[in-house]
Amino acid sequence: MITNIEWLRKDKNFTQEEVANNIWVSRQTYSKIEKWDVELTLWQAVKISELFDMEVFELLWEDLSVKSDWNTNWDKYKQIITNCIKFWWDQKDWKIPKTKLAKLCYLVDFGWYYNNLESLSNLSYRKIQYWPVPDAYFSMIDELEFDESIWITRVWNSNLIENISSPSSSNLSDDEIEFIKNICFKWRWKDTKEIVDFTHKQLPWSICEDREIIPYELITQEEPENVY
Repeated sequence: MITNIEWLRKDKNFTQEEVANNIWVSRQTYSKIEKWDVELTLWQAVKISELFDMEVFELLWEDLSVKSDWNTNWDKYKQIITNCIKFWWDQKDWKIPKTKLAKLCYLVDFGWYYNNLESLSNLSYRKIQYWPVPDAYFSMIDELEFDESIWITRVWNSNLIENISSPSSSNLSDDEIEFIKNICFKWRWKDTKEIVDFTHKQLPWSICEDREIIPYELITQEEPENVY
């Protein structure tokens, strides 16, 4: 199925790479946007509509869902990601797989909700293959790489991520930092498959349909030992 945004891109003779560069994401991430695997943010929709010389409503005609995430503190979300990288091993020369990093961020967010009945990031997590993940995770990784905050080593089908410098925690409270640290320490000796299997046994993953947004409230029905 060709989405409206894909049809418009081809009609205006832009390549996927040209559009991806305009919204600061990789071509792979942009390709997922066209396939609906990742939702377009409002900022990205505005940038693409400017590139296509059209109004936003024309770009999003009928078939494209935009996720604005109005309440998201994007700097805070980036700090959640980079501090998960830091506390996972706390040594600069160690790299974390991209999938495992996404899982740690999920456990932090849903674990925090379990304890406090509020999300740390205010992002919506979607059930896709291998992970519950916010659509914004992929673009945030791209932005962090573009900003030279992280370094990604691509080996075969793996993306191994490390911080380039010590991450900021200015948007995180002491309690939030300690919580991130505790979850990362718990999982530092586990491989990616173990953390994938753990999250897939949880209620939020098991009862939701593919591509469905996962309600945070479901995690409150888990036993404490099965939360993180």
